This record gives sequence, C-alpha cells and structure tokens, in this order.
Amino acid sequence: MKLFKFSSASLVLILLSVQFAAFATAFKADPYLTKQFTLSGSGNLNVETSGASVAVTGASGNEVIVDMYVKLNGREIEMEDAEVERELDNYNLDISQSGNTISVIVKKKNNSGRSKLNLSFKLQVPTEMSSKFQSSGGSISVDGLNGEQEIATSGGSIQVVNSSGSVNTHSSGGSFRLENFEGDVDVQTSGGSIKVNQLLGDLNVNTSGGSVNLSEINGSISANTSGGSIRAQLSNVEKELTMKSSGGSITAVVPDGLGLDLDLSGGRVNSKLSNFSGEVKKDRILGKINGGGVPVTMQSSGGSINLEFN
Repeated sequence: MKLFKFSSASLVLILLSVQFAAFATAFKADPYLTKQFTLSGSGNLNVETSGASVAVTGASGNEVIVDMYVKLNGREIEMEDAEVERELDNYNLDISQSGNTISVIVKKKNNSGRSKLNLSFKLQVPTEMSSKFQSSGGSISVDGLNGEQEIATSGGSIQVVNSSGSVNTHSSGGSFRLENFEGDVDVQTSGGSIKVNQLLGDLNVNTSGGSVNLSEINGSISANTSGGSIRAQLSNVEKELTMKSSGGSITAVVPDGLGLDLDLSGGRVNSKLSNFSGEVKKDRILGKINGGGVPVTMQSSGGSINLEFN
C-alpha cells in the first residue's frame, strides 16, 4: 500500500507508534488460547466483544493467528485452568473460519452475573483485510491493514495507524486516533477526543463532545462538534475546509499565499489578512483572499475563530 510521511510530523508518528507498540505488546503472559487459520485471498474479520480489548496487526502471508489472553481476578492465566473454564461457560465464545471470513465472537450470556475474567485478543492477519468490530467496551487497535474498517463501540478507545482503505466509526465514548492513513475516514462519536494526523483522503467528523485535533490532512475536511475546541494544523488546503462548533474555539493554521473563499463567524474572529476583499467585522469575516479559491468555513456559536497563516 502507498503511505506518505511528513518530516514535520515525524516526532508525532514516532510517539504514536510507540504507544501502539506498547498496547500491542502489553500481553506479558503467554496466550491462554491460540488458533490459526489460512486464507485463500483477501480476508474479512468479524469481531464481536463484551468488554474485551482487541489489537489487530497486518503481516505478509495468508495466515491468521488469534491469541486470547485471560486474567482471572486480575491474575494472568497462561494454561488451561478449571476455574477459567467454568467462567468461560458464561460466555458465547466463537473463534472460527468460514471461507475467507474469520470470526472472533465473545459475548456474555444473559443473567451470567459479574465475570471474574478479563479477556483480550491479539490478532495477526494478512495485510489485505477488512474488518467489522462491534464492542460494548474495551480498546480497539488496527495497524498495517488495507481494507474497509468498520468499528462500532459503546466505549473504549479506537486507534488506526499505518493503514489504507476506509474507516467508519460509531462510538458512544472513548478517544479516536488515526495516524498515517490513505483513504476516506468518517468518525461519529458521542464523546472523547479525536486526533487525526497524516491523512491522504477526505475526513468527516461529528462529535457531541471532546476536542478535535487535526494535522497534515490532504483532502476535504468537515468537522462538527457540539462542545470542545477544534484545531487544524495544515500544510496545504486543496479541498473544502469546514469546521463548526456549538461552543468552544476553532483554530486553523494554513499556508500563506493560498486562494481562499472565507466564511468565518463566531463570538470573535481573529485573522491577519492580506490581499483580501470582502467584509470584516469583529464577529464575521466574509470574502476572498488572494482572489478566492478553496471554500473555508469556520463557525462557532460562542467561541472564538482564529485563522492563522504560516
């Protein structure tokens, strides 16, 4: 897959890669259960969990390795254990293959009470892999996949790095991070911070709360939040840029000399403009810079609007 890098964001990429590696290698014990499958082409991954964390990493070849890790009352269990087996009876557990689809399903049975187990999964899969996650909690990490990634969770963080294809997420809470991705991204969340860096593709973000931090995006941007600030640090603006907030400030840093159509409104609008024609008020800027060009819309019901040039 083609991925791109920006030297100005290299430190951020290194830090995020370290964070992902720390998560993916946090399994100090040996897996309690391992299953291995072979695919004959591009694969699909179907994951349904109740509170279990899942880390998926792409690798060369056509093998899928699923490692399940178990903690019983906080203690790591590395081999078959009678008490663990009794607790697992309270789950519907299915790790299986059907054609080129791998299913990892672990859901608590009704009326099974509070479990003594904490389950987590580490998967190594072929690079050409699409996935569908449905989780009621627990973190989800994807690294090095090329395909469509669909993630729905009622809680827990989501992280996608070094991948391509498309990402579509729906979350009731938990943070979202995306780094070094080629393709379109759609993020819908009721809460939690959103950070997107090094994206070659279009971005759509809708959140009811939490800050939005965007950098090094080559594509259209639509970011809407009912609360929290929005900040975009961009090395280029070639497609439409739209950022709206019902509260909180909005800041965009863009290269100097671009042709832009500006529609900025908020409690206060701040920008040092040159070669501008149009209307300038303390709460509104409407007009063209450098003859106009790419539409830039920034609107906040109460927060400040800041458009900066570098």
